[in-house]
Amino acid sequence: MENKEFKIALFMLPLLTQGGGAEKYFINLARNFRDRGIEMDVITMNENFFNKFARLLHIFALGNFFGKIDTIGRESEESIKRQLGKARWIKTSYKNLGKGLRNYDIIYAKNELVDLVLLKSKGYKKLPPIIVGVHTPIFYPETKSFISKLHNFLYSSFFYSWLLRGAKRVHVSNSFTENLVNKNFKIKSQLIYYPFSTEKIRQSAQNNKTEINFDSGKKNIIFAGRLSEQKGFDTLVNIIERISKSHGLTEKISLNVFGSGDAECEAKIKNLANKFPFVRYFGHVENKFIPNILVQNNLMIAPSKWETLPYSILEAQALGLPVIAFDIPGPNDIIKDSRTGFLVKTEEDFAGKIKDFAEGKIRLDKSEIVENIEKRFNPEKMYDELLNMFQENLSKAKP
Repeated sequence: MENKEFKIALFMLPLLTQGGGAEKYFINLARNFRDRGIEMDVITMNENFFNKFARLLHIFALGNFFGKIDTIGRESEESIKRQLGKARWIKTSYKNLGKGLRNYDIIYAKNELVDLVLLKSKGYKKLPPIIVGVHTPIFYPETKSFISKLHNFLYSSFFYSWLLRGAKRVHVSNSFTENLVNKNFKIKSQLIYYPFSTEKIRQSAQNNKTEINFDSGKKNIIFAGRLSEQKGFDTLVNIIERISKSHGLTEKISLNVFGSGDAECEAKIKNLANKFPFVRYFGHVENKFIPNILVQNNLMIAPSKWETLPYSILEAQALGLPVIAFDIPGPNDIIKDSRTGFLVKTEEDFAGKIKDFAEGKIRLDKSEIVENIEKRFNPEKMYDELLNMFQENLSKAKP
């Protein structure tokens, strides 16, 4: 990749220590562009701003006015800095946000409503060109809670269209969102998948060993994600209940659950782990250990209700792990049905595929799973496409 003299800011509101998929993407993007000679840094709001925002969010969503809120995040700041390599993480106050961003030639911003409100309040015309990256789905295919229904209302509203107005481009990572943006918003979208290196994740699996022991005499099945509506926690619970009724099956598998959530969800999964010997709950572990954990499992289940392009599935598939997921945008951009995993429609089908896999009725070629990731998410190709996107929108802004 040819070195170009311009600076890129990756902007998002949350602290990188929150450890989600978007945070991983920003970290990897900044590190790899820096390694290629492009100056790229991650800009987030500082702890003071984020703590106030988190309190407001908890008041609105949960009625939590005075209760304790965990804003520290799931990853340590020291670990984040190691992952960033030569790239920088810069935390800013609202007052200094505009000034800090004007030190760059182009801004890549997460598409969250609040993130865009912050930028809009500083005036798009007073900032470098903005590319909006969709890392939170604009549309949730399945909604049960008030919050998820409100999300769909807000992100399809005139207000969100107004927030996008003035941005140069919307970067999308799945084909459904590409069509959605082109149909509903007066801004051009560009589909570029996440760059993903199978070589680097194999190295990570070797270099960051975990002390967790898995039962090698059973089929180890992993769930790794937040215990939340989005990640399909209710489906996970229902699947566990279904499997528990198939006594021959429970003796053949170990369902290993990794992730944290609110107190109610964590209590529920702990109760299930105490009730059923085939369920093991490990809570949250640092992201760096996930690859080594994945290689010790035989199958991943990802019952998410909505996604953009889930890192957890990319990681699993890059290590040759079959994945069962619902047939929704994101997972269906990664998984080749019946070749590298399974895309299902119902909870019954989900449980059925787990049963077939555990009983040896399904066998998938590990090399084909890895090859699919290597071809479709080739990092050199994806980084070149991203760089071209930045250059094209930079040149449009500069005569």
